[in-house]
Formats: sequence, structure tokens, C-alpha cells
Amino acid sequence: MNSCSKVCDNLTRKKPSEDWLSESPLKRCLSTLDLTSLGVGTVVGAGLYVVTGELARDIAGPAVVISFFIAGVAALLSGICYAEFGCRIPKAGSAYVYSYVAVGEFWAFVVGWNMILEYIIAAASLARACSEYINSFAGGYIFKFFMNDIVTLHNPAFGSFLDFVAFALALIFAIIVSLGAQKSSLINKIMTFVNLSVITFIIFAGFYFIEANNWQANFAPYGVSGVLTAAGSCFYAFVGFDVIGTASEEAINPKRSVPLSIMLCIAISLLAYFGVATVLTLMLPYDKLNQFAPLAEAFAQRGFSGAKYVVATGGLCATMSSLLTNSFAGPRVVYSMATDGLLFNWFANVQEKTKVPVRAALVNGVLVAILALLFDVKQLVEMLSIGTLVAYTMVAIAVLVTRYTPDVQSVTIDNDRNEKTNKWLKSICCRPGETEGKDELIPAVSYQQVQSNDEESSVAKTQPDEETSFRVRVGTFVLTLSITALTICLTRTSSYLSRGEVWAIFLCCIFGLMIVASLMFIMRQPRNSATFPFMVPGVPIIPAVTIFFNVLLLVMLNYWTYIRFSVWMALGLLVYFFYGYSHSTEAVKPNEISETEFILSQTPDFGKEVEEYPSPRE
Repeated sequence: MNSCSKVCDNLTRKKPSEDWLSESPLKRCLSTLDLTSLGVGTVVGAGLYVVTGELARDIAGPAVVISFFIAGVAALLSGICYAEFGCRIPKAGSAYVYSYVAVGEFWAFVVGWNMILEYIIAAASLARACSEYINSFAGGYIFKFFMNDIVTLHNPAFGSFLDFVAFALALIFAIIVSLGAQKSSLINKIMTFVNLSVITFIIFAGFYFIEANNWQANFAPYGVSGVLTAAGSCFYAFVGFDVIGTASEEAINPKRSVPLSIMLCIAISLLAYFGVATVLTLMLPYDKLNQFAPLAEAFAQRGFSGAKYVVATGGLCATMSSLLTNSFAGPRVVYSMATDGLLFNWFANVQEKTKVPVRAALVNGVLVAILALLFDVKQLVEMLSIGTLVAYTMVAIAVLVTRYTPDVQSVTIDNDRNEKTNKWLKSICCRPGETEGKDELIPAVSYQQVQSNDEESSVAKTQPDEETSFRVRVGTFVLTLSITALTICLTRTSSYLSRGEVWAIFLCCIFGLMIVASLMFIMRQPRNSATFPFMVPGVPIIPAVTIFFNVLLLVMLNYWTYIRFSVWMALGLLVYFFYGYSHSTEAVKPNEISETEFILSQTPDFGKEVEEYPSPRE
């Protein structure tokens, strides 16, 4: 029994947030502009040039603009959860790191392992997409050469041919990433600038050809269900802002830059998708949109054939930018997990000159290249969604749990106001004439309000402890299970609900009441007083809504996605239990108490001196 308890404790061991604040071997060189460009380069990718028209034509009609707005709001909810942790724990690893601090090692490994899969598959599919653009510019001769003169694959598990262009692109971008964060960011900013310039051209040029009747005739031909279905697909268009979190360890001022960059990234992306969807559905009737090249064909049908070259250039730059950012993010997750001992320490090596985890970058690049060589885009993308949604869900849970966890340290941005406040604290805590030389008594980094003895007992009752924190974890577990059950009911019994079947309505009501009860139970527990430069408002409601959106999309995935996910997780569990479990830095951390414990009493006004108490071993 004791051994089982010990295993459970080890699986849930958490990394103290202060452990992440040590000096990093990576170079802090990325500005807010760099981080925002990384996010926009990932989010505003090739999907804007293709998916927008497909959703408008087949699923939502012109009302796809509402779908993008709904998806943007849902993405914003996840984004603010990332923003809070990003400014609090500025380390490479993003959701993996946040989960390690808040919910424990095992779940952190699950998140990190799936993030690795996410970035590898995303990069491989983008390398394939880049190859298709290049083949299109070449008139289709490249793919014909591969199929007719090289080799044709007849196994349905693979693509129809070996794509050597995608293979080469993956390796080239892995080398670029290995040259340093600044060089990677510079190339990304150039491609993102071209992409946004093309999008601006599409919006302004497209407004010249709009016809209001295309909206007035039939704005929502597929009804509310079509709008909501399209919103689920649109959400994936906003996936990728988490790359900003993976780069936070290389940010110059992460406490400010990370949350600001995430908000800017989502706002710019929403404007881009909303603007393009608006123009596209006003230029042509939704049922006349081309499936494969909607923007280029829309301009061609309105007599502006030359625009297709501009659109193609934007699509290529968008795809290459996304390929670069995914190639950039993946190695940093591997590096972060290797640094913590959950993956092989060999990957934790940072090249002295470039300050980049080169080994992780090159191995990541080789894996991406092999996948891009063998598989087509559709086969790869089917495995992409689940890893992203699991990470988003876990970060929302981490935000909720952190609010009710004891001993959480505040994080402040150093500025002139903080410095003045520290001087004021020194003036009231030190005797007149003793301010000089007493700086060590007042920490310069953070400060807390001094409570009187009369208030001490009442304050203690409002602070969380291990018991109340455990209650919140149980409540969060029940909340997540209830949300999962409700979303399964909503998606699997939708036809029965539409017919007013009593049993289906009853089940949804039961799970809905369980969600409300869980939230009320959590809200009754004491919260900590920790503050951060950016904090999610409305906890626990906002995290709960975020969890709902993400879980709803998770339960809508097909069963083949879960089968592939299970295979990947089985491999990951072998790595964890045969290596990470025993080599984790938390597992090998010494538990000895320091030779001397210091109890500092900062009450100079009462004439009390700072006392030093030896440990019991002395």
C-alpha cells in the first residue's frame, strides 16, 4: 500500500515555480515584435488561402464570418490562460512547463509528449504544402517527375510518391533554426510581413469587387448548426499561438512581452481571417467559390487574373513561415523536457555559439523530413488536432488550480513605481538614521502588505492550505469529467435532443447541474493572494468555459485519431516509466535540509534582532 502511495506521489510531484527562474543557457534576444511575428507566422498560415473558401461554400455560407468570430473568442480564452503562465514562468516548453508546476509530472509529460507530436506533424504537413506550392509554380512538372521517373508508392498507408522537395525543405529549415533565435526570427519576420501585405492587398482590392447582394440573398444558408459546425473548424485556424510560450525563455522581457504578444497575435489573426472571409463571400456567391484556390479564382472571375500570382506568393510565404515557426518550437519542448530529465539528457545540450539546442533541432528536423517524404498532408493533419487540444485543456486546468494553491509566489514587473514603494517600506521599517546599510532587510524584487497581529488570525483563515487545495483538485476533476460527459451527450445525442427526447434532455440537465455544483464548490474555497503581471479574469468561470470549448472539439474527433493517439501515448509511456520516472530532476533531487536554517524577523521598530537558529543536527 505504501509503495502504491509513493508511486502516486511521484507521478504528481510538481516542480516549484522558483526552479524555473534560474539562469538559462539560451540567449534572451527576442522582442515583443519577434514574439508576435512568431505567433502570427504560425496562426495565419496557408489555411487562410484555402480553408476560408471551403468552409463558406460547404458548411456555413457567408455566415462563416460569424464562425470565425466565435472561434476567435474561443481561442482568446485559451490565449489568456497561456498569457498568465507565460509571464509568470518564462521558460521554453510552454504548456508542458505550466502543467509541471500546477498539476504534476505525469500530466506534464503527457502534454509535452503530445506537443512534440503536434510540432513534428505540423512541420511535416507544412513542408508538403510548401512542396505543392513550388510544384504549382513549376507547372506541375516536379510531381510528375517524381511519380513517373523516380518511384510511385502503392501502399495506402503512405503518400502516392516520395516528396523529395518536402524532405529538403524540412532539413533546410532545421538548419536555419540551428543558426540561432535571432536569425530564425529575422527570416520569419520577413515572410510574415510579405504574408500580411498580401492579405492587406486581398482585403482592399477585394472591396472594389464586392456585391452586397451576395450577403442579402442568403447569409446563413446552412442555419445555426452550419455556423457552429464551421466555428469548430475555424478554431483550428487559430491554433499556434502557443509557440510564443515556447520562445519565452529567449524573450528579452517575457513578463511584458509574452502576454502582449499572445493578445496581439490572436487579434491580428482574427482581423486577417475575418477580413478575408468577408471580402471573399461578398465578391462571389458562396456556392460559386472554388474548392482548391478560392481567392485566386474569385479575383479571376471578377476580371483580375493577375491577382492569382500575388495570392500564390502570399500562400507560399505563409506556409514557409508556419514551417519555420513549428521547426523552431518543437526542439525547445524537447530541450525543456530533457533538461528536466524526462527525456534523454543528450537533447539538453545547447550549442555555445548559437545558444540553441542544436541536437534537438537537427533530430527534430530529420523526423519531420522523413514524415514529409513518406506521407501526404491529409494523413498527417488527422493526428494534429488532439495534441493541441490536450495542451490547451491542461493549461486552463492549471490556471484554475493555481488560484487555489497555497504558497504561490507573486511576480511583479520591475519599474520605478516598485522602486519607490520599496524605498517607502524601508523608511517605515527602519529607525531614523538606520536606513543606510539596511537594504538587505527589505527585498527589492517583491513585497507584501504588512498585516497587524489583530488581523493575522482572520487572514490565515482566508488563505488556502493543503486541505483546501486538495478539495479544489477533486472539484476540478469532477468539473472536467462533467464537461466531458455533457459534450459527449450534446454531440452523440443531438438528433434525440432536436426531437425533444426526455431521456436525452434529462442526461444533459444532470451533467449541467454537476458542472454548476462543481463550480460553486470550487468558488467556496479560499484563494491565494498571489499576483502576476497578467492574470486571467473570472476564475473559475473563464477556465471552465475554456475547458468546455476544448473538450467539445476533442469529443468531435473521429475514432481513428484516438487510435493513433493511443499508439503514440503507448510509446511515450514506455519512455516515461523506463527512463523519465527515475531520471527526472525531481526524482533525483536531494531531500536533505540545509546545514543552517534562518528565520528572519524584520521588525526593527520593536528592537528585535535577526536571529540565527541552527538546525537540529547541530
